[in-house]
Amino acid sequence: MPQKQFKRAANIAFRTMAGEDYLIVLNAGESKMFNLNQTGVWFWNQLESPCTKEQLLTAMLAEYEVDQADAVAEIDRFVDYLMQRQLICPC
Repeated sequence: MPQKQFKRAANIAFRTMAGEDYLIVLNAGESKMFNLNQTGVWFWNQLESPCTKEQLLTAMLAEYEVDQADAVAEIDRFVDYLMQRQLICPC
């Protein structure tokens, strides 16, 4: 069974303002901004193209010195956070 892929939602813009990184929801009549830390920016950059949690794990383990169990937990937590706020969507 193929793994679920995730991609950025189409109505989200990434902006840096005054040295802070933000995701901005671009819906008419609704204004929301989400501040991203360094890890959040890393996730957002990884999701430029659709990818699976397994692909995120491979990339994270290659780039950071992190235990695999901790990386899996962080990926699950952040993907869930982004999904709940409709900043990414499954594809």
